[in-house]
Amino acid sequence: MISANSVSTFYQTYYSIVQDTVPLALFLSNIIEEMDEAQRDYFKVAAPRTKEKKDSYFLFERSNGELVFKGVRTTDVPSSKLESKE
Repeated sequence: MISANSVSTFYQTYYSIVQDTVPLALFLSNIIEEMDEAQRDYFKVAAPRTKEKKDSYFLFERSNGELVFKGVRTTDVPSSKLESKE
């Protein structure tokens, strides 16, 4: 679960970057479960789903059994790749 101290910042950041009509709360537990299974401390939102059309990686740190939101990294995606996915 995301720590109470960082959940608000995470939600604000997510909605400032991602274009999605489905509320994050409906699938956040699936994302966290996949992160746990893969032993990763991040998840990726593909460029076509973001406002700036960049791959966005949401970064966390594990502390006392919780995920603490640490920020986002983005990477440019060649426009040819974006066009083939839309």
